[in-house]
Amino acid sequence: MKMKNNFRSLVRNFHQDESGVIAIELLLVVPILVWALLSTLVYFDAFKAQSISTRMSMTLADMFSRETDVDWTFINGAYDLLDALSHSASAPDLRVTVYSYDEANDQYSREWSRNKGSYYSNHTNATLRAESDRLPILADGDRALLVETHTEYSAPFSIGIGPFLQTDLDDFTFDTFTTIRPRYTESVCFVKNNGDLLC
Repeated sequence: MKMKNNFRSLVRNFHQDESGVIAIELLLVVPILVWALLSTLVYFDAFKAQSISTRMSMTLADMFSRETDVDWTFINGAYDLLDALSHSASAPDLRVTVYSYDEANDQYSREWSRNKGSYYSNHTNATLRAESDRLPILADGDRALLVETHTEYSAPFSIGIGPFLQTDLDDFTFDTFTTIRPRYTESVCFVKNNGDLLC
């Protein structure tokens, strides 16, 4: 009986002893708080990068729409602007295409297409028509500009929680697809190196 009372007394004392609890709680909670803080930072940074990518594409499309003709100097300048403002993990990519719509054949036709970077190649009629479900409806003979950008995002911290859930944001890409009509002319022409215009 005495041993049973000693055991109960020991259990009661252990149950009522609160020394060291704060230190243990701190050890358990601090890693979770740090992970939550870094996760919040990474996710907000990813949304910021996506917003910048979208705004850059719209800005470039607006720049091109205000011109009557562009050349490689203008395209290189637009690409440099994209590179400077996108904060991409690697070099960004840009493709600019002017296209028209033919109502009789119910199809889009590429007038000209140029790209910078290694992700895109110039649009052909076939590749442009493959994107026809993403292009806006145009009147017969109308022309529009298509500006596409590709940027990569690299998270400042890896926030995965091991084998249970994969949440790393490595190799995350943002692709934008922006169409706009020329503002001051029927079509934005491309000036070739010999001075000829592609419209």
